[in-house]
Amino acid sequence: MNITRELDLAIKLAEAKTTEGGYLIGDKKIDTYMTNSEWKEFKSSMLPSALKEYEAGKGGKLSEKNGCPPEMASYGSSGRMIYMLSRHKEDFHYEKMLYTTVGGTTTIDGFYDEEYRYVFVEAKCHEPYTVKNSSVSIAYEKLYNYINTYMPENLMIEMSPSSDNGYMEAVFHADGEVLEHFDLKQMICHLLGIATGILKGELENRQIDFIYLLFDPTELDIRPEAKDTIDSIYERTCYECNLVDFATLLQVIFAFLREEKFGDTISDEGIYDIICKFTFSLASQDFYPILLQ
Repeated sequence: MNITRELDLAIKLAEAKTTEGGYLIGDKKIDTYMTNSEWKEFKSSMLPSALKEYEAGKGGKLSEKNGCPPEMASYGSSGRMIYMLSRHKEDFHYEKMLYTTVGGTTTIDGFYDEEYRYVFVEAKCHEPYTVKNSSVSIAYEKLYNYINTYMPENLMIEMSPSSDNGYMEAVFHADGEVLEHFDLKQMICHLLGIATGILKGELENRQIDFIYLLFDPTELDIRPEAKDTIDSIYERTCYECNLVDFATLLQVIFAFLREEKFGDTISDEGIYDIICKFTFSLASQDFYPILLQ
């Protein structure tokens, strides 16, 4: 049983009131996606600024690729979810790209710039229900060892050789438990991007509110054989997310970047000041609009 497909179809049923139809690519119809005409109408209705940002993004979420429909035509697309929930917010931005210093760039799904704060949003819809890729660039080995050294009571990253040249395998633990569904690898990259932006002066020293937007499927009409599995994975993902001390993780990342790259451009007091203004919130699709106000 493909639980990701079951989830996507349940979202489609809730929104479209049917599971009939789908996106036709070649002679293949994919029923977890909008129809081609629905996708065309959705895309043409998108805000011009959002359309431009998605088209410029590295993910190619608006285009067919590798024989698959556009990612945002999927009912389980996190890109589609965050757009639908944020499009009312004037000057909200999508696909925010930040340099990580350690390993290229990272792309954060949503970004909002207010006079007194920055809001960063990572969105997850059907992603926790798929198998995670445990392969990580070996460029992160030094940082991971640093995190293991300075966060031993909360995090432990287990590293082992990979068959792919230039990569390693990584298993993430929080409070002694393996993170099976929550993507800490990606969150570390996002926090690296935010810290690098501040240290380079590309972001000001303001309040930072990070929202982890995780779709709550528990009210969906899901087939009984899939519902228990989907609900339990959602609950487990929330549990794993709440195990991580993100403020301390950001503090350790700042210290690492200072030591490895930026020298004395920021003091311990300066880092502490930033951490005191940092918040991390796990939010469902119902709670997210309140945080975005």
